[in-house]
Amino acid sequence: MRLIWVWVLAFVVTPSLHAADDVLMFGGDIKVERVDIDALLADGPAKARKDVLNNHKQMLQLLRQTYLIRAMASEALEQGLSEDKLFQAKLRRQRERMLYLERLKQIDDQPLPDFEQAAKEQYQGNPDAYTIPERVGAKHILIATTDRLPQYHSKEEALEIIKKVKAEADSGRSFEDLVAAYSEDPASRKNQGSLGLFGRGAMVKPVEEAAFAMHKPGQISDIVESQFGYHLIKLVGRYAAQKLPFEQEKEKIVEQLKKDFIQQRREAYFDELLKKNKASIYEDLLEDYVSKRLEQIEE
Repeated sequence: MRLIWVWVLAFVVTPSLHAADDVLMFGGDIKVERVDIDALLADGPAKARKDVLNNHKQMLQLLRQTYLIRAMASEALEQGLSEDKLFQAKLRRQRERMLYLERLKQIDDQPLPDFEQAAKEQYQGNPDAYTIPERVGAKHILIATTDRLPQYHSKEEALEIIKKVKAEADSGRSFEDLVAAYSEDPASRKNQGSLGLFGRGAMVKPVEEAAFAMHKPGQISDIVESQFGYHLIKLVGRYAAQKLPFEQEKEKIVEQLKKDFIQQRREAYFDELLKKNKASIYEDLLEDYVSKRLEQIEE
């Protein structure tokens, strides 16, 4: 068995020293067992646990850290540090929190109903929730009048520039060439003026209205004014509303129904627990507590 003394850098192999199979590290009266590492790894994702287990250096660090925490906790007990009332309350809260989570897991692990029929009913009863709304794809040229952009003009100057751009577009010059030559929107200019696909409510109102008013791909709008300046909009395409098939959405609907059911079951259990124990809150004492604590904080 390898024995690693953690206060030196070198690994020392000492086959004559043996510990119980469950003990991974010891020193004095302190030992770290397999179950201690299990507790550390228990709540992590499977991949994260696997990564830690496969990292020998990290495993050594975990053992060292666990040992030191336990050794220093033992010193704290010997010095009576655990007798403080507030500390005891914190410790009790940690213990109760862990027990609460274990009990909650028991409740959540109870059998769940079959949600497929409920999922169908929700899908059929809420068609808008499972429909991609009508969208347009568009490009634009912006002559800016806002100082929020690095390059901008007075409204009068910007209007004269956009009129010139519009005239060049009407004469047949490529919209994309005009974007490169004139547009002052630094984000879309990098992508030939593209605004991407968007539905109603996703774009500034004047730009949205101009884009949705056009129907033929390649069509260019009249001059449009927004809070950013003056625009020309080119319609790239229109895409009708699309109903998503139930089979595509079923898993997401069922998962949400499960989450809702579990939460409702929890709340029902909490309410019943409070009722069974006739739980009450002393409002006057609570107000007194809050008042005194606020005074302490402000001192």
